[in-house]
Amino acid sequence: MINQSFQTFIDRSIQKARQICLIDIENRDNFVIKYPLSKIKELTIEEYCLGTEKAKESLSYLMEFGDIGFGIGGGSARKHGVYFNKRDKCYMHGADPIADVDEFWPRFRDQFYRFLVLSGNSEVPLVLEDYPLLQGMAIVLTKYLSLYFPQKYLTVGSSNVLRTLMDSLGYSYNGSMRCHQLNFALNASLRRDYEELKNEDSAILGYLAWEYIDGERKKVHNRSEAETEKGSGLGDEDVRTVHYWLYAPGQGASMWDQFSRDGVMGIGWYEIGDLSRFSTREEITEELQKDKPGQSCKNDSLALWQFLTQMQPGDIVYAKRGLHQILARGVVTSDYEYDPGYSNHYPNIRRVDWRQTEILERSEKIVQKTLTDITAITDYVRELEEWFADGENEGEDDPVRPADPPYTPEQFLKDVYMDKANYETLVGLVRKKKNVILQGAPGVGKTYTAKRLAYSMMGEKDQERIMMVQFHQSYSYEDFIEGFRPASAGSGFEIKKGSFYLFCRKAADDLEHEYFFIIDEINRGNLSKIFGELFMLIESDKRGNSLQLLYSDEKFSVPQNVYIIGMMNTADRSLAMLDYALRRRFAFFDMAPSFDTQGFRDYRTSLASEKFNRLIACTQRLNEEIVRDESLGEGFCIGHSYFCNFTEVTDAVLAGIVDYELAPLLKEYWYDNRPKALDWINRLKDAIK
Repeated sequence: MINQSFQTFIDRSIQKARQICLIDIENRDNFVIKYPLSKIKELTIEEYCLGTEKAKESLSYLMEFGDIGFGIGGGSARKHGVYFNKRDKCYMHGADPIADVDEFWPRFRDQFYRFLVLSGNSEVPLVLEDYPLLQGMAIVLTKYLSLYFPQKYLTVGSSNVLRTLMDSLGYSYNGSMRCHQLNFALNASLRRDYEELKNEDSAILGYLAWEYIDGERKKVHNRSEAETEKGSGLGDEDVRTVHYWLYAPGQGASMWDQFSRDGVMGIGWYEIGDLSRFSTREEITEELQKDKPGQSCKNDSLALWQFLTQMQPGDIVYAKRGLHQILARGVVTSDYEYDPGYSNHYPNIRRVDWRQTEILERSEKIVQKTLTDITAITDYVRELEEWFADGENEGEDDPVRPADPPYTPEQFLKDVYMDKANYETLVGLVRKKKNVILQGAPGVGKTYTAKRLAYSMMGEKDQERIMMVQFHQSYSYEDFIEGFRPASAGSGFEIKKGSFYLFCRKAADDLEHEYFFIIDEINRGNLSKIFGELFMLIESDKRGNSLQLLYSDEKFSVPQNVYIIGMMNTADRSLAMLDYALRRRFAFFDMAPSFDTQGFRDYRTSLASEKFNRLIACTQRLNEEIVRDESLGEGFCIGHSYFCNFTEVTDAVLAGIVDYELAPLLKEYWYDNRPKALDWINRLKDAIK
């Protein structure tokens, strides 16, 4: 059974998939050399488990955080079957302590080993129920199978994604099938029906399947043309930060006792059935309105859509009762599940590790909606997190934080059109001076570069160690460090800490890691007013020294591990020169258009567009004219980022760049010489005809 849309996608993408998956295949092969199947039956419990003093050397840690196969980071260590609970100082199997480790471990290891070996030799996937000690390990086992038997199992480990793929490609399946069974069936079907995939590595099949369904989702979700054609300007397209949710466990928290006991959160509207059958929020709204004609059902459909698609393992959930009580704090540990056998009225569930259940009474009202994303309400989230912080468990059975995507200097050089020598110079400046400003013309990629620079220096895309703010004329010391703000209780004022203060306190508790504070449009703020007494403390040789803050009389210092990266647009006529105090404390790194770098030339070749090439050539001639213009100069050249991050360029895309990005800029540059501006605009338009 051939799906023509998927066939077309294969024809277009298979060469790219083969190239991209080379590293994944090499990493998998290296893993199998280090951990051949025969080694599994010899593992000690310490060599396997999370939670021990040598946890980072364990096989389970490698599966969680290693750059092999598909990701399973996040959720609880329980998914590995056996782990060590630091709090109770005992080994656990699921939620139960292991009474006799010496007796239990050989039995567990034997079932684990036999399941893997027999799966490799069987022409059908094994029934997990025949291996009682492996219950709850379906996703982890699927990953092992994809590593050891790549011709039989794909690099896809989400049951929901696998079901979606089966549905999209027209394959039937039994609703009771587990993750590894769905994976096996999809792999066999793809190899049977698509001749190009018959002998391909499963890493390539997994990549194609995932990219295909992800692309279909993007179409369904009506993302704008700009979003689909251009990548993220901040480098966060593969990073998801933790979200925080307020949640009502039934009307009046009527289901709380059951949900907290079972480690789940359920959401109502049982009458519309399995949520995963809906492709858009609009479809959910239409279904709800069948029973409520004339009503918008806006809040209900939003709650269901967020529960289905936006909530993720690792997110934090606060259970509430009524308008004034927070009952507990939990961590989401699973994808969405539809389990009509769990509860007649709450079949839509996610697994949650409810870790603190101390009731918090609040004077101000809590929102009444069933599910609310409160991530953006930072003060509110901070207050809740601080309240529950004292009762935080420290056992390794706590939810494991998902591994951050790795990011290397080589990836930086690939993403940012900068040569290696300039990159190494820039990194050296940041580490030595600790404060650097990236300055350049519009579109040279200053903002695009800043986060990627931080990621490359950290070696990973760790969002927790980066903060980005944008200065403007109203930005103040009170926003940056501290100041008086209306009290949350509604009467009087209290001192509230600003973004840089909180970031520095966070970095001071983690001195072995580097932290990056990024300031966009740094020259648009009143810098002396914003930095205040911290102007001295940010100097590299003054780090660690303390000064008394203006409002709180608190002693404060800027840690050694905090780096400040600012961005400044040299073509902004409205801005005065930066004062000497700032210039003395920052290094300035010039960024120029990178049309002639090898990376950009390779990018042009990949697009294979003659019109695009003509537009670039015309833009380079335009830049030569801008440099010669005494009223402008190099600081006003057109940057390469106007033309970046496209996977394909259409006539509409090229016209949009000229008409809505370059033309207004040229009219501003030559506001006193309109014929010259129009002449160059027409030249750009002629280039793409």
